[in-house]
Amino acid sequence: MTQLINKSEVKLFIDELGFSIPDSVLDLLIEQVGKHETCLLQYGEATAKLLAIYSIARLASLSGARKIASQSAPSGASRSFNYDSSGTDHLLTQIRVWDKNNCLSDLPLSGKRAGFFAVVGGRNE
Repeated sequence: MTQLINKSEVKLFIDELGFSIPDSVLDLLIEQVGKHETCLLQYGEATAKLLAIYSIARLASLSGARKIASQSAPSGASRSFNYDSSGTDHLLTQIRVWDKNNCLSDLPLSGKRAGFFAVVGGRNE
């Protein structure tokens, strides 16, 4: 079976979104999504390819990929980064619309975890 997507295709898309992730991590994410290729192909090759690329980009953003938030230059060089998935929330929405048979449901694409923070106050007398 030929591979549905290759690293250069995914890397181009991730770069276009402004994210940066090490190749070693990207390879592993491609491998994880590649395990779902047979299921994804039921949607046709084009949709399967989009689902694979979108899910890898989403996983990359949730894996700590950094996104350029701002840049400056003429040499007061400066660059700042964001480390969140907010730039890929639209991809998750699209994945859920297209993946009607939940081929990718076992992947941690949502990334939303609710935490609990409590402040308890009282008097010490």
